[in-house]
Amino acid sequence: MHERRNPQRPLLLSIDLRTGCVTAAGELDRLVAHRLADALHALSLTDHRAWTVDASGLTFCDAEGLRALAAGAALAEKRGCTLRLVAPSPFTVRLLRLTGLAGLLDPAAARSPLGAA
Repeated sequence: MHERRNPQRPLLLSIDLRTGCVTAAGELDRLVAHRLADALHALSLTDHRAWTVDASGLTFCDAEGLRALAAGAALAEKRGCTLRLVAPSPFTVRLLRLTGLAGLLDPAAARSPLGAA
């Protein structure tokens, strides 16, 4: 299990509606996962067919965070879009692989044994 080094690091999100990208930094846990879900819902209201979550700044992800990513992927698929996670940490890559969510990985991260880090 990944130990949380800084339990006070909040999740910071930015949404670029022009490019269809959500950038996430900090801890994606049960207290804030709904914010990622809201951001992905905002992307569903755009004309983008490809949605991206830049995970380069994520330091932690729990089951609720994974659930938000899975729900976002389902929403994207329902809308005829794709959702890809780019620049995830090796920890996040491993979580996605262990939970059957490796399909969310950007192809470069999916090929790498360590992820994009």
